[in-house]
Amino acid sequence: MTIPDLSGLITKDDVNHINMGNRQIDYTSWAKITQLIKQNAPGWEFNLRQSESSNFVWSAPNGTGFFVCYFTSPEKEATADFPYPIMDHRNNPVKFAEISSRVLTDNHRRAFCACACFTFALAHEMWSQEEVRDTALKNAVTGTQPQQNSKQKQAPKAPAREPDIHKGFGKRLDQSEKGTFIALIKAFNDEYPSKSEWLLNTFHEKNFPGTKPVRDKYWSTNLLFHNQAEFVAKLIDEMTEELKAMPF
Repeated sequence: MTIPDLSGLITKDDVNHINMGNRQIDYTSWAKITQLIKQNAPGWEFNLRQSESSNFVWSAPNGTGFFVCYFTSPEKEATADFPYPIMDHRNNPVKFAEISSRVLTDNHRRAFCACACFTFALAHEMWSQEEVRDTALKNAVTGTQPQQNSKQKQAPKAPAREPDIHKGFGKRLDQSEKGTFIALIKAFNDEYPSKSEWLLNTFHEKNFPGTKPVRDKYWSTNLLFHNQAEFVAKLIDEMTEELKAMPF
């Protein structure tokens, strides 16, 4: 079995950034990894191995959960196993009994990306902290490249959609980013329920001063932009540090 080498395929345009309070996380979306595999390694499929109890989640000796991942070739040959720990938003392993459907599916996507790196070296730069190259298109374009003939038939315009940059609020969160931050908020509220109202009210007063918050589906409705997400992540980090420092 010859395993494709997919190193060097991602570019700077494929790298997303999330500011989580006092730290920045760089990542490439699972959807982009899927596209690159289908384009460059057609027929290769990601799999989760079942445990002896016919469960896709395995139990570690200390009671936390993990996946055993692998790929299969177009000829259905399996690659080496790749264990991957199921973690929360702070990269702490999650106890087997506390793995919800959301935790499971989020970690399935992360395990897929990690296993793609292990198997194909795809997006290895993200894991080894190497420089990601510029897009091939940018590198190929030169000042002498001829301009497109203006008489050529123009492609139809795409239907209008919400702009990625809002004039007043800045860059919008995509759905994956939004889900990450809402999971962060939920974990904070679960750990410190007495602070959930403080978090919502502080965020609301910062972003919508003088208005009354509508609490039904509040975060999914109102958390829309990067600067908002960075603000709420900073609030959570600072309050968490303050609460951990308090003697009880």
